[in-house]
Amino acid sequence: MQKSNIPNKILKWYDNNKRKLPWRKKTSTKNREYFTLVSEFMLQQTQVKTVIPYFESFIKKFPNIKSLAEANEQKIIKNWEGLGYYSRARNLKKTAIKLLKEFNGRLPKDLEKLKSLPGIGEYTSRSILAIAHNKPYIPMDGNVERILKRVFLLKKENEISKENLIKKKSFFATSKRSNDYAQAIMEIGALVCKPILPSCILCPLTQNCKAYKKKDFLIKTKNKFNKTKYFVANVYEHKNKYLLIKNKKFNFLKNLVIFPMTEINKEKFNQSARKKINVKMSNMNMKIIINKNNKIKKAKGSFFLDDSNVNKYMLPSFTKKIFNSLSHF
Repeated sequence: MQKSNIPNKILKWYDNNKRKLPWRKKTSTKNREYFTLVSEFMLQQTQVKTVIPYFESFIKKFPNIKSLAEANEQKIIKNWEGLGYYSRARNLKKTAIKLLKEFNGRLPKDLEKLKSLPGIGEYTSRSILAIAHNKPYIPMDGNVERILKRVFLLKKENEISKENLIKKKSFFATSKRSNDYAQAIMEIGALVCKPILPSCILCPLTQNCKAYKKKDFLIKTKNKFNKTKYFVANVYEHKNKYLLIKNKKFNFLKNLVIFPMTEINKEKFNQSARKKINVKMSNMNMKIIINKNNKIKKAKGSFFLDDSNVNKYMLPSFTKKIFNSLSHF
């Protein structure tokens, strides 16, 4: 397979078709590092179109590493509200603090040093090295995987393994414009080589693509499923106010304000005739029984809140959904 001109074809396409994203705008090297850091944290398990307004607002509130490191954590999380996965916001602040203390407020150019920072793993470290430091890395996200699966028509389980896909990544070769090149490959996956109905007529890789030649675009994926968890949310009402607590019980909701909740099994959930709501998260489905209870059990750290003040607090989306459902009781 001829690949010597692959970077040129991809970059030509990118120069003509790339999206105007706020973290891509021309700026100083130091700002580019910071924009890359914030955007990569936000883009973990969140779509680009969702991230854009949050990124723009966040950068206005916290314009650099220093302001982020010195900011109150609750203020940071409040500005993160709606993106979910609040551990990302906490790790971003921890990373900012560590960058100030150990790296003079700059992102290190070493892979292992980057991976030592909170919330930065294999993918994010390579993205930062490519985009912020113009290093010849191509991070392996779902878009890149999909391109490789189609270019090589990979269908079998051993063919779509992470190890094999990493080997196949050599197809892309390298470019002196590493920062643009990494983004260009991911951009093709996002805009052209889409999971369903790929726009092959717009793709710069059709001459190299086995899937295009055989007209077989079905993507083989590993078996994945979202775990479903079942809960009872206890709603205690007093004078039109509702009891909330700062969660210390569930790790995935750490320090968030929620209704007192208990996890139950599927059988108990199905047996209940009480009002229920469903909340879909990117890695979990939450099924919640709304249990109105007149016996107040106020615990340490709990407080009462009326629905007119909901937006003043850092509440996860499902807590707000419970509030909304209470009007229908």
